[in-house]
Amino acid sequence: MHKIILAGENSLLIYFGDKIDPALPKNIANFSNQLKNKYSEFVVSLTPAYTSLLVRYDLNKTSAQVFKSKISDLLERFDPAEIERFPNIIHIPVYYGFEVGLDLERLLVEQALTLDEFIHIHSSQSYLVYAIGFSPVFAFLGEVDKQIQAPRLATPRIKIPAGSVGIADQQTAVYPTDSSGGWNIIGRTIVDLSLKNPDNLDKFEVGDQVEFYPITRDEFIRYGGQI
Repeated sequence: MHKIILAGENSLLIYFGDKIDPALPKNIANFSNQLKNKYSEFVVSLTPAYTSLLVRYDLNKTSAQVFKSKISDLLERFDPAEIERFPNIIHIPVYYGFEVGLDLERLLVEQALTLDEFIHIHSSQSYLVYAIGFSPVFAFLGEVDKQIQAPRLATPRIKIPAGSVGIADQQTAVYPTDSSGGWNIIGRTIVDLSLKNPDNLDKFEVGDQVEFYPITRDEFIRYGGQI
């Protein structure tokens, strides 16, 4: 199912489905690449989400009607299998400790799990990058095992430290900078995901895979982690 709607003066929103599906991020990423390669002179930016792709275009070079027609033609011929994009696998070390996992102790009680069990569940699978959030390095990852899913906090925290790893329902993510937020914080990484490093602009792409692995308290501190 493909649907294109106007989303602003110079934006079109392409829907690839009406519900979250693990197959969609790959399809959206592949179509984004094709659209960028085919019409780079018109495209200003591409913002993928769970089921859609927001396309901003240059009004000085095309109109909504003309560009929508071009996208429609491209969608009709689009075959994801022909433009296979091999996803990156990104490994992120995490210290799952009560000093940095602000909600970890509470979650263990609520879910009747030991710390080792919780760590194993969270770190023993690959997570798909479904969407990119408020920052190019805030990646929405899924899906979290049902045993450790937890709803967002009723009252968001004013400040969550950079590198904090959180869970919200079936999603998990890393906060790239100090910010407010309502996710359940379960640990922290030593990886710098801030935009001070320009390489982080392309750190995550929709369709990539992320794997977390546990590190000890000593390792966390040794490599610059703050308790």
